[in-house]
Amino acid sequence: MSTLTRRDVLVAAGAAAPALILGRGAYAAGYPDHDINFIIPYAAGGGFDIYVRAISPAMEGYLPNKTNIVPTNIPAGGGSRGIVQLYRAKPDGYTLAIFNVPGMFVLQKEGDADYDLSKITWLGSMGRDDYGIAVATNSPIKTVADLRELSKIRPVKFTATGPEGTAYSATLIAAQLLGLKVQLITGYKGSNDYAIAAARGDGDAVVTALPLLRRLQEGNTLRIIATFEKKATVAGAEDATSLGVPALSEIVLERLIGAPPKLPTDIKTAISTALTKAMADPRVVDWAKKADVTLQPQTPDAAARIMADQQKFYDKWKSLLTPG
Repeated sequence: MSTLTRRDVLVAAGAAAPALILGRGAYAAGYPDHDINFIIPYAAGGGFDIYVRAISPAMEGYLPNKTNIVPTNIPAGGGSRGIVQLYRAKPDGYTLAIFNVPGMFVLQKEGDADYDLSKITWLGSMGRDDYGIAVATNSPIKTVADLRELSKIRPVKFTATGPEGTAYSATLIAAQLLGLKVQLITGYKGSNDYAIAAARGDGDAVVTALPLLRRLQEGNTLRIIATFEKKATVAGAEDATSLGVPALSEIVLERLIGAPPKLPTDIKTAISTALTKAMADPRVVDWAKKADVTLQPQTPDAAARIMADQQKFYDKWKSLLTPG
C-alpha cells in the first residue's frame, strides 16, 4: 500500500484547482443554451407587457450566448399566479418575471399567495412610474375639486384590477389623501383594460401609471386631470404641490425584475448585466423616447433596497390596503 507525502497532496490539490475553477465558470459560460421564459403576470397590452416586449429583444444580444427571451403573459390571480410560477421554477436562469411593487405585497401579507418576496433573487429594475388621475374625454369632471363634490353625493367609482394590483393600492391611498369616498370597480385583467373601462363609462375615473394615461390622452380616449408628481409634466393637470398634498408623490409603481430563489451568482450577474445594457441599447432608448418612458436601470443590490423601501410604504398603509 502506497503512502502519500505532503508534497504529493499539495501537487494533487494544485492540479485539481483549475478544474474546480473551470467547473464554476463553466456554468455561466454555457448559459444560456435554450429559450428563457420572461413571465408577465398581467394581460397583454398593459404597461408591464409593453416594457418586457420592448426590452427583451435587446437583452438577447447581451447574454453570454445568443438565445430567445420569450415574454409569457399569465394574467390569472391578479398577477399572483405568474409570480408563484416563477417562485416554484428551477433557479437556473431560464425563468424571469417582472414584478408589480408594492402591489405584490398585498396577497403575500394576506397569506393567500404561495411566494415569499424576501427570497426572490432580484436582478434589477426597468424603472418606476408616477401615477395620475384621468377621466373619459367627454366627462363633466374637470378637476379634483369636481371629484370631491361628487364624493359628497355618492362614492366616486374608480376602475382597477384586484387588491393585489399597485393601481388598486394607489387609488385607495390617493382617495384617502384627497378626502374622497370611493368605490372600486375591479376584475379587469390589466392596466390597459381598466383604463379603457373608465373611458367607456364603467367608472367615473381611473388611477394608473402616467405613460399609459399619456398614450390614451393622445388617442383622445382619456383626459388627465391630475398627476401625483411634485410638479406635473402634463399640461393643464394639477399635481401633488398644487393640490396641497405632497404625500401623493410617494405613490409610485416600481417595475422590478426577479428570478427564483437561490439563483447562482454567475447566472444572476449575466442576466442583470444584459438587462442594464439592454436599457442603454439605442433601439430601446429610441423606443423609450417615443413612448414617453423613463428607464431607470438599477443594480440587484439597489433593487433589493427598493423592495425594502416599498415594504415600509406598504406597512404604513397596511390597514387601508388589506381587504376585509
